[in-house]
Amino acid sequence: MELDKWTDGNNDTNVYFYRTFKNPKMRNTVLFCSLICIIYSCDFAIKKHVVDHYYLIAADVVDDLELNYREEEVNNSGTIIDAMVFAIGYNDKYMIVKQHPRTFPNPPDTAKTNYYILPLRKGMNWRTRNGLMGPLTLQQFNDKCKELNIVNIPFRSEFDFSK
Repeated sequence: MELDKWTDGNNDTNVYFYRTFKNPKMRNTVLFCSLICIIYSCDFAIKKHVVDHYYLIAADVVDDLELNYREEEVNNSGTIIDAMVFAIGYNDKYMIVKQHPRTFPNPPDTAKTNYYILPLRKGMNWRTRNGLMGPLTLQQFNDKCKELNIVNIPFRSEFDFSK
């Protein structure tokens, strides 16, 4: 019985595919193309510029939203405040952030709100995160704002940054 290029006669296997993939050059080409597709398809589902080098990013859903510092020119980035960031405000000197803490894979704890104060400086000191203050309770946050003379910075939702 003569085999055609698609089957082994029993219709159990794809001989044509097997012969093609058995060839090392063809196999490497297919694997390389697959790898390139996978790498270039990986990006953040949510990426919203806040101010300067600061972004709100999330891989999939808003529950993953975190504050990120990104230096495009050297392709360097890192998380400043973990998920779930849900409100943010800023002026020339400070950024203020509200966060519902989240421990993956659990959903955010919306019964608890953490507050952060981030001095806005040129560049990023990753060791100190530019003097990030927090997590703070509401009382600690209000006291720190009074101490630092932070007034009239309204919180905005994660997608409303118009001043």
